[in-house]
Amino acid sequence: MSTDATTPARATEPDAPPRPPWWQGRSELLVAALVLGIAGFIAVQTAAIPVPTGTEPPGPRFFPTLVAVFMGAVGLALAVQVVLRPARPAQAAEQAPGADAAEDAPVRIDWRCLGIVVATMTVFIAILQPVGWLLSAALLFFGIAYALGSRRLLFDAVLSLTFSSLIQLAFVAGLGLNLPAGILGGIF
Repeated sequence: MSTDATTPARATEPDAPPRPPWWQGRSELLVAALVLGIAGFIAVQTAAIPVPTGTEPPGPRFFPTLVAVFMGAVGLALAVQVVLRPARPAQAAEQAPGADAAEDAPVRIDWRCLGIVVATMTVFIAILQPVGWLLSAALLFFGIAYALGSRRLLFDAVLSLTFSSLIQLAFVAGLGLNLPAGILGGIF
């Protein structure tokens, strides 16, 4: 049986577009690697925390361990998501029939919201020691709610003060830790 070397290639198949490299659309894997690296660093540093004998549970390693596990899970979930669903390049989105235009719209930054959040956090950090947790955290929660669009000022103020009070109670009564008292130190 002989084969003819002059047989033409299949003319019925259109030229397939070149396959993009595997890394295209997967640059977010670097973020996942960074998150996993930080989780590993926290885990190693947590293991090095000295625990005095007779320490009752949960102990000083409990919360850092939770943070390391949570960050590790988030890093792995991000990596899996990026590998399974890479970002589409802009050219492919324009050519794809029925592509959702909102999905490919450029990201717009709300500078006003960002500015209010950064200013609120800066004020919180600056007044935490002198004013105390209760009032400075209430201001922080109120400022973030305002930045995100809430305009129910009285409701937000009451809710912020209630939330900061509950956190204060959880730390004092539940964990036996004192948050900065500030100007309210003599009252409570």
